Amino acid sequence: MRNPTHNVSRLFIDEDLSRNVVPIGSREAHYLGHVLRLKQGDRVVVFNGRGEERLAAISSLAKRRPELTITANLEPLAEPKLDLILIQALVKGEAMDTIVQKAAELGVRTLYAVKTDFSVIKLDDERVPRRVAHWNKVAQSACEQSGRHRPPEISVAVSLAQCLDRLPPRGIRIVCQPDSTTDPARLDREAESVSVLVGPEGGLSETDLDIIDNAGFTRTGLGPRVLRADTAAIAACSLAQIIWGDFQ
Repeated sequence: MRNPTHNVSRLFIDEDLSRNVVPIGSREAHYLGHVLRLKQGDRVVVFNGRGEERLAAISSLAKRRPELTITANLEPLAEPKLDLILIQALVKGEAMDTIVQKAAELGVRTLYAVKTDFSVIKLDDERVPRRVAHWNKVAQSACEQSGRHRPPEISVAVSLAQCLDRLPPRGIRIVCQPDSTTDPARLDREAESVSVLVGPEGGLSETDLDIIDNAGFTRTGLGPRVLRADTAAIAACSLAQIIWGDFQ
């Protein structure tokens, strides 16, 4: 069945939802009880990003054993048919959080955070797992709000060249460049995979662009104004969904 109401809060939990009673963590219990102000008996939609979405009632928010009781199966919102991939050069914390949040809302399937020559942010090996875990939480929250079921897959690429080697061999590849007048709407309209690359606050270096050009990317513009990196990512992903995705 489809979600019977639009005013029921949604909650991502990494649990098997095939059971009648589902435990939740203290973080989720705190969110339900203290942020959403819900109480025992109130309804919530729970989903796990693996195809299971359920309507549940809050059984208990007690610290020792918070849990939900499943009351009905729900049909998750279908994922966009477009395989939308965002390659985002690392930017400062809040801007990166915004990009992850909006990418989840806009149907991005895979997000690569990658270091480029002019990236201000540097991530050492110890920080990478913590940042990815944080971004996953941001994406999950965005899915809770937007109705999307499956958060994007997020990873930090070792290098720009290695990141581009991971992309599907076929499909549209575009890089956002302020000085380009190429209209992405003139590219192949039948693409099933679109990779969008957005540079950092300081733009992309000539070395970066050489790597990107050699990987088969088309330089495209996003209008006459110079956009911030986070704005460019949102605009480019929205444009991709308009041209090739489900914003039609």
